[in-house]
Amino acid sequence: MTPFAHPSPHQNPQAVLSLVEATCRKIAPVWPLDSFVAVNPYHGLIHRPFSAVGRYLAETTGENLYMARAWFAEKIATGAITAADLSAAARELKSDLSLDAIKQAARHEPVKKHPLPLLALELNRRDAPPFLVFVIDQISGYLAAHYDRGQALWHLPAEAHTSLFSSWRQYTLIDRSSSAAGLKGVRKNLLSVPNRSQDALSWALAKIDLPEAQWPDYLFATLKSIGGWASYCRYLLWQAELKGEEQHDLHDLMTIRLVWDALILMEMDEPVHQHWRIKMQEWQRHAYAASDSSIDEILLAAAEIAFRRAVARGLKSNQADAPIPAPAVQMAFCIDVRSEVFRRHLEACMPNLETIGFAGFFGVPVDYCRLKESYSRAHMPVLLKPTYRVQQSGDEGIATRQHARLSRSASWKQFKLSAASCFTFVESAGLSYVPRLLADTFGWHRSSAPPDEAGLTAAERAELHPVLKGIDGGALSEQEKITLAEGMLRGLGLIDRFAPIILLAGHGSSTTNNPHRAGLDCGACAGQTGEVNARVAVTLFNEPAVRLGLAAKGIHVPSHTRFIAAMHDTTTDQVVLIEAQNTGQNTGVDTALLTAIKNALSQAGELPRLERLVTLDKHADQAASIRHAIHRGRDWSQVRPEWGLAGNAAFIAAPRWRTRELDLGGRAFLHDYDWTKDPDFGVLTIVMTAPLVVASWINLQYYGSTVDNERLGCGNKVLHNVVGGLVGVLEGNSGDLRIGLSLQSLHNGETWQHEPLRLSAFIEAPTDALDRIIQDQPMLQQLVDNHWLNLCQIDEAGKVKRRFAHSDWRQE
Repeated sequence: MTPFAHPSPHQNPQAVLSLVEATCRKIAPVWPLDSFVAVNPYHGLIHRPFSAVGRYLAETTGENLYMARAWFAEKIATGAITAADLSAAARELKSDLSLDAIKQAARHEPVKKHPLPLLALELNRRDAPPFLVFVIDQISGYLAAHYDRGQALWHLPAEAHTSLFSSWRQYTLIDRSSSAAGLKGVRKNLLSVPNRSQDALSWALAKIDLPEAQWPDYLFATLKSIGGWASYCRYLLWQAELKGEEQHDLHDLMTIRLVWDALILMEMDEPVHQHWRIKMQEWQRHAYAASDSSIDEILLAAAEIAFRRAVARGLKSNQADAPIPAPAVQMAFCIDVRSEVFRRHLEACMPNLETIGFAGFFGVPVDYCRLKESYSRAHMPVLLKPTYRVQQSGDEGIATRQHARLSRSASWKQFKLSAASCFTFVESAGLSYVPRLLADTFGWHRSSAPPDEAGLTAAERAELHPVLKGIDGGALSEQEKITLAEGMLRGLGLIDRFAPIILLAGHGSSTTNNPHRAGLDCGACAGQTGEVNARVAVTLFNEPAVRLGLAAKGIHVPSHTRFIAAMHDTTTDQVVLIEAQNTGQNTGVDTALLTAIKNALSQAGELPRLERLVTLDKHADQAASIRHAIHRGRDWSQVRPEWGLAGNAAFIAAPRWRTRELDLGGRAFLHDYDWTKDPDFGVLTIVMTAPLVVASWINLQYYGSTVDNERLGCGNKVLHNVVGGLVGVLEGNSGDLRIGLSLQSLHNGETWQHEPLRLSAFIEAPTDALDRIIQDQPMLQQLVDNHWLNLCQIDEAGKVKRRFAHSDWRQE
């Protein structure tokens, strides 16, 4: 190796550390499977304009930020995107391209960019896969063992769990797989690598010997080459920062990946190194050169204009012009787009019922701790930190029996899978599993119980109930309860016009053999069902002392009003009222009204099932939609039990009467908001900084998984293998951790079910209030000003204006 041609990283370690920190911040987190939530995969890049990020990703990693042009060309051909939409988009983006030129360009895919030439991808043996394939497999295999949460039968030794880099180094010193891959000197050369991560990183950069100007792009592209595991490490950092702690695994992963490049380079001759450096210089000369990406920007903007045009027309023409004067029933649902369909049909079935849209955690920022356990799980948006704890309460003997059953199940599974007994087991007991296999195949078993309910009988589950406490586990004072209840009711918009019965409906799904089950549950509850939050809220609102305190704050809940918890199953569109804990409180409730509610819920569920059935299975018997929906949830081979939030494209914060009877096609997050009851715009600030941001995360997760499923989605669900317990999935048995959504969650086998459009938010509030909140909230300002979401205002007449810049609101 020749002497360093460029300044050594050892000369400025602080600059290297700052660069690594900045690179790590560009990675978006991914939550593990048991709390899987949709995440904006571009979260670390929202400080830059959308179009600039598109060019940056194309040049560095090869990621696509735009849908294939053929998809837009089809929409142009069918008239879904009109000539007026294309012209409006071109004007907005200040393009001088003619309409014919845009249409012509839409018929041809752009020339593919050559991303940054990673060393491990460019240097390889003749007639062998690139070393990058081996490197990813080696790192991925080690991380699966390092982060294992009980899946592996053989575990790493306890001393391996020191720092991630140090333990990987010790492991790789005895790992002979590198020799089989053609890298004979790795273990010997690894002895010269410093044991401290920061020193090893400087060592690796010195060996790679790139100009300092190329470090930022190279480090980013290198870390993204193991992007799935990088995202998981970013999640660990996210969680640590919420607790005020430090976490260095993402830095260590960066070091591991760079050390591999250096180790590969050490086995190459100097001419090979020189050849790669020349390729890097050529890449840098052509990187970020002018491209025709403006066509893709125009096509995307035109598709979004077309969508907003339809929504704006509906808002303006909607006949409803006032809330129901005295509703007999009010029912709060999550803002989830799946609720929009159910709410629309429920109100049609029961005209004196009023629905409310609110984030599915119902404003209760809690973590949840099961009976006799110290570990708690968040039940609120992942952007927030819990301020309360919900403790499962009941007979402790139930928890003892549950743990015993789960332990026996785990031991039995270990016996079935262990190397010493697996063959004997199949020979002696294999036939006894035939009934279970048949039942699973034909969907005769009920869908898998949520993780919290595993190992419990139905009777035992009914005996358990949640109790709201302080975050330290202590009891809440009456004043704390009153303050919490007031904030929740004001957020819900329930400060007057209380109906005799008010239902709070959490939601969850019913699926079997689905590692990503949590992704179909409530995103506002961190991938859990909303049952705990609904039950806690109902108990709080029904407490006489709390109501007395609310009255002192100007919120008079009538004595005859009763809150009841419910659960909406989004797979079957069945709603169940959770009445067990309300038995003593429901005295005086109008039983005839309660029966009417149950009938309406049952009737309303039939129509959303029919809407969804057409898109899930056009050959299914529509007369048996409930049976078909239940079967899909129980079928262990079903890759599409439901569509989740596919199709999401709008967020509407306005009084319900503004959208009542309006068919939004299950594409809109509906949040109730009345600015006339919010004098200081405190509620609006919460709506725009929490539910709106969460909706944007969901939208961009679906967007990224659709436009580039290879890198930002998790591929073919049929090939998934759970890794590390519930850490994530691999596609097959090797490669990087897969993130995002599967193809089956976005595509029906013939066409895309999800249309990749950036979220368009429609908010009924004064424009100066909207501008002020955006100005005061940095993350929101980045999302809006850098065009990661589109913001529109609804005026008192239902007309829509769009925000083009600060204080610049115009009709499109």
